[in-house]
Amino acid sequence: MQILLNGSFWSQPNVGSGQYLHGLLRWLPSVAPHHRYTLLLPAISQADANQIPLPPGIQTLQLRTPFEAQNANLAKLWFEQISIPQTAALLKTQQPREQFLLHIPYFAPPMRSSVPVITTIPDLIPFLLPEYRGGIHVQAYLSLVRHAIQHSSQIITFSDFSRKDIATFLKLPDERLKVTLLAAGEAYGPKDAQLAKAEVAKRYGLPPDFIYYVGGLDARKNVSVLIKALDLLAQQGKPLPLAIAGKALGKDKRLFPEIDGLITQLRLEKWIRRLDVPHADGPLLYQACTLFAFPSRYEGFGLPPLEAMACGAPVVVSNSSSLPEVVGTAAWQVAPDDVAGWAQAFETLFHTPAQQQAFQALGFAQAARFSWRKVAEETAQIYTNLSH
Repeated sequence: MQILLNGSFWSQPNVGSGQYLHGLLRWLPSVAPHHRYTLLLPAISQADANQIPLPPGIQTLQLRTPFEAQNANLAKLWFEQISIPQTAALLKTQQPREQFLLHIPYFAPPMRSSVPVITTIPDLIPFLLPEYRGGIHVQAYLSLVRHAIQHSSQIITFSDFSRKDIATFLKLPDERLKVTLLAAGEAYGPKDAQLAKAEVAKRYGLPPDFIYYVGGLDARKNVSVLIKALDLLAQQGKPLPLAIAGKALGKDKRLFPEIDGLITQLRLEKWIRRLDVPHADGPLLYQACTLFAFPSRYEGFGLPPLEAMACGAPVVVSNSSSLPEVVGTAAWQVAPDDVAGWAQAFETLFHTPAQQQAFQALGFAQAARFSWRKVAEETAQIYTNLSH
């Protein structure tokens, strides 16, 4: 069987959908070599895609649209809804004895396709959280893909929490929904903590012990609860250092709350550092921190806590959405908006090395349960089942 994959995010390996696509393609040819894999790339991203080496066993096709030089949004829409299904139909005509399957690894299924479609839906954030719905053009696009998903033969998502959300909101039967849990990348693993701390002190000027957050700064990430917890501890005369890595990707204050203003308002500049951490340094900060905090209210999966555990960081995480599935009993869980609960977790864990070591051991064991090989094996089995 020939598997055609939408390669829109191949040129963006550090964003969620790009990580997923790269993780799959790194392993699919070795775990299921009986299939053939073709990555369908939009011409608009070809220059960036060419700089990223392809795994062995992956072919590519570059697809053009009438809009590359005119409008990136129209080019994207044409690529998803016209170029990809037309290419699948042409290949099917040229190779009538070959069985074809189209995998869209993010929420952008074509409205019509002459070959079976599998769509991966990481989460329903823009449908369920009002501040993420965007303007009229975004809402029109969401309406299109919401209707198009009804024509996908199978839907993959990353947690049981998301599976239930998708089944309820999109009114899809359970038999069309499959869960493949994600995994931390191969770069995320333990390192001598003292060496990591020394390197972080040199590069970022951080103290030997600090709380760390990395991720988005949008509303659902709930970063303000960390600042408020630190303020509560400071008021009690027990301040702790916190490093926040991430950028606001827009100026809409409803979507991107003003955390720098909150830090200034609470006079916490001495204790809270804002960092710009390149992707390559991601494991280093996890390895160096005293504990990692992730207060998100809504995640379809939530990779940062898993990456942190794989690197040996004790984790404090919110007990909402998919996060309890990811961390199991290997992290301290707190209600996302319980400021006093976050403060208590920070104070206790920060000053209790024995508890840090216990969570570290549990975290290593939990992270070891997840692997990209397993994701690829489960995905290949979904391909095979659909072909029968």
